[in-house]
Amino acid sequence: MERAVKLTAAERVLLHLLPLWSARDPLRGATQEGIADATGLRRSHVPRAMKRLVADGAVETREGRLQGRGRKVRLYTLTEAGIRRAREILAGLQTEEVRFGDRRTTVGALAAELHVSPGEVVAGLDASGRYRPRETALALPAADLLERETELRALAEWLQGPVPAAVVVGSRGMGKTALGRAFLRAARRPAVWADVPPDDAAALRRDLAGSLEMIGGRGLPDALAGDVAALKPLLVLDGYGEVSEAVVDEARALLAAVAAAPGAKLLVLQQEATPSYCRFYGPAEARKGLVLEVRLRGLTREATKALLRNPGIGEEALDQVHLLTKGCPLYLVLIRDGDAARLREVSRFTEPEVRLLMFSRGATR
Repeated sequence: MERAVKLTAAERVLLHLLPLWSARDPLRGATQEGIADATGLRRSHVPRAMKRLVADGAVETREGRLQGRGRKVRLYTLTEAGIRRAREILAGLQTEEVRFGDRRTTVGALAAELHVSPGEVVAGLDASGRYRPRETALALPAADLLERETELRALAEWLQGPVPAAVVVGSRGMGKTALGRAFLRAARRPAVWADVPPDDAAALRRDLAGSLEMIGGRGLPDALAGDVAALKPLLVLDGYGEVSEAVVDEARALLAAVAAAPGAKLLVLQQEATPSYCRFYGPAEARKGLVLEVRLRGLTREATKALLRNPGIGEEALDQVHLLTKGCPLYLVLIRDGDAARLREVSRFTEPEVRLLMFSRGATR
């Protein structure tokens, strides 16, 4: 009889939180609600598991505001001790055998193949040790992705071609992260995602090394280039902008590593306002075929109307919203949801402009 992989509630939570430990912005996955959905635990059981992990020093709490929500929520993140424990659990899981369809494979191999976390594989196992994908694992990230078919097609072609790196360039709120996650979901290959700290190259290297460990890497920062050569992963760096010289050097080293490992790829989601001295590539790299640039523009007037979800909006009101927001998806979502407070935080709109935008979203002919 096969031995099914079993984890305690605390172990499931630790595995789930491991990829989130370095995220800069509050994520739903770090809330009790998100933890319950991702781990398969009953929501009534999550508070007890979190209380135990906090008492053990593996998890710490803070308050934050999720995008699109007004109230602050409690967020959970791993401590250094929690990260060590989670990585120990992960190392023990990688070679555990599971069934998927009519074949046998390991937790680590299946997680890499389906681009889900090992914790998700374990959460989706039935009593016989067979993995049955859950709806939460297959659903695209919650994002309003309109008029990005051209960019997705360009990235899909890049993934199959010889150019080692691609850079998606766009202003804040233009949908770089949403585009990257949608592309990653369709890529169906071993991949890791890291948020770029503006001034901590060592943290970026540790984060990448830890993420690569989930798909078979050694988990050692100094072995990063070797893991890239062996695994040929898709590396995604999100939030690249005004960074320190050390982070620029780290990004250049990653470009060199993927360029030296045919099949490996580097995707960077970069702020349009990134100063030239903070960029890890230049015209020379583009001419050599090392980097492909994909630029994101604002949505058209038609897409703006669709995102506002007010089919009866007046023409003048629509023109005002489109002119002020320049078709920025983030601004449009906040306007649609009536989140004036968050709109003030992330934009340079004046108070009268915010009031006008909030009024215009519900205006009709």
